Amino acid sequence: MTTETRTDHPLIWAHANTPAAVDAVREVLMRAKLSEPTLSYVLTAPDSEVTYAPDVVVLDEADSQAGLAWLSQSSPDLCLWAEASVASALFGLNHRRSIPTLLINAETRPLWSRTWLWRKTIARQTLKPVFYAFVASAASTGSLRNLGLPARNIEVLGPLLGGVLAPGCDESERDRIGEILAGRPVWFAHRVPHQEMRVVIDAFMQAQRKAHRMLLILDFLDPAGTEDCLALCAELGLTVHARAEEGEPDSRTQVFLAESGEDTGLWYRLAALAYMGGSLTSGDVPNPMVAAALGSAVVHGPAIGQNQHAYDRLREAGATQPLETAQDLSRRVAALMEPDQCAEMAAAGWEAVSEGAEVTDRLVEITLQKLGLGEAQQ
Repeated sequence: MTTETRTDHPLIWAHANTPAAVDAVREVLMRAKLSEPTLSYVLTAPDSEVTYAPDVVVLDEADSQAGLAWLSQSSPDLCLWAEASVASALFGLNHRRSIPTLLINAETRPLWSRTWLWRKTIARQTLKPVFYAFVASAASTGSLRNLGLPARNIEVLGPLLGGVLAPGCDESERDRIGEILAGRPVWFAHRVPHQEMRVVIDAFMQAQRKAHRMLLILDFLDPAGTEDCLALCAELGLTVHARAEEGEPDSRTQVFLAESGEDTGLWYRLAALAYMGGSLTSGDVPNPMVAAALGSAVVHGPAIGQNQHAYDRLREAGATQPLETAQDLSRRVAALMEPDQCAEMAAAGWEAVSEGAEVTDRLVEITLQKLGLGEAQQ
């Protein structure tokens, strides 16, 4: 178990119980830190099945001894408790440590299996550190009010939907490359593993029969795949330029090799369509919310791993096109590069991301307000 080193600056502890909640709360923490750089934070989850991310500390909700030791060392100034049970031993330590707590769609039903007297006494003591509570629906407010939380401190948030902190780019470079590529259909294959290289190149060869001026921006998960890609493109007679060599694509470029993991914000902004690398093989896939936030329609295979909640959300919004097999990629890319198709999907993706952003903004506001930081101190 790792612990955030205690400093003289405010420390936020956030605990989330589902993969979607982990992503949403991480976004809140990152945006809060952008607003107030002196902040530090630590994000925890009950087990490794909830999250695969290296920035999340596993903290067993049933192990009060380990939780107390961790809290004694870290001494957080504020707790964000998201979609987790308030009946757990770990949550009860907030009262013991007098940690101001913000509930975010927390699970309160376990308390209602107890006796009336228990709810009237022990449960109210457990919720004593709670200064504010967001709930998923108006129907959830009554249980918290019956447990002693004032109505003025309860707010209906709706579903906990994460936004995304999208990567930036050099705006002047985007405008310059955009002028070079004006009128050309562009798709971005992001974090492509070596075993998908041939699939992506074959899809490009097929799709460009309909879209003759198409540009593929190709980002490899492992830069070692670059040499094999250059050899394949030479064999196929494709004009290839690279970020590391030419710097930018030009009017002749058919395949442009990005530097692995670099300038992602630039390529998403230039591309009407983005393929999520790894989704046809390993399942080690990018977060599709980034593509949606930056105006790209999303296409992906069936292996979407730990980010499934994000893919499901965009699919329900009509912002993605799932593939069943590798052979589907060329057909879908060719069809989706029609301007109206991509525009409709991109608009749906942006709406989904924006909905999450409103939730994030409100959570950041109340968090900073409680700490007396940011605009809240004005």
